[in-house]
Amino acid sequence: MNYSELEKHLFEICDKKFAKFSKTLSNSSYIAIGVKNPVLRQLIKEEKTDLELKIEDFRLGKYLEIDFIYFGLALSRANNVDEQLNFLERNIKKAKSWAITDCVVTYLKKTDFDKFVSFFKKLYRSRHTFDRRFCYVLALKHSKNPRILDIFPFLTLNEEYMVMMAEAWLLATIAIDFPDDVFKFLQSINDNILVRKTVSKVNDSFRVKPEIKERFKTLR
Repeated sequence: MNYSELEKHLFEICDKKFAKFSKTLSNSSYIAIGVKNPVLRQLIKEEKTDLELKIEDFRLGKYLEIDFIYFGLALSRANNVDEQLNFLERNIKKAKSWAITDCVVTYLKKTDFDKFVSFFKKLYRSRHTFDRRFCYVLALKHSKNPRILDIFPFLTLNEEYMVMMAEAWLLATIAIDFPDDVFKFLQSINDNILVRKTVSKVNDSFRVKPEIKERFKTLR
């Protein structure tokens, strides 16, 4: 299958009702063709070894599903995590929606903490929104490691919405294992929106104990 055949195939199997729902959910300028993620993942799996479908032939920035496949396919074809991180460092800025950044991370091979931190520090101050969002989404993979607390100084306050929500998601996830540290961090910052969003996500979590939730609510 080449790129043109892939694009044609996606339109042949699309669901227009799902396209409308997906477009609204993606909160982006992408056109949603209307193909669900499990189908896209199966396509990536099937085309991983089909070198007729070349990464460099992809026309990006228009269709949500095309960009999803682009990232998933490139990461699936990488030989190791270093190749994956190098690809992402160069290309994650091309992602234009959380629907891509938040799913792409599932294709990453296991990353040790030092490699993660090195990657994080390269991108967390990028001018590109989804470079920065991806840093915090990737950090979720290390939320149970005590060293994750070392990135607190690198959380950028008063961020734009899509990045700030990823920060809140990360902090709420870290709070499952390190509630005292997250609580103290939220007490120390001057960003009421990040505090409120983190508290809300902590309260929504099924993995946070009720007494911890009540404590966090006092920060509102």
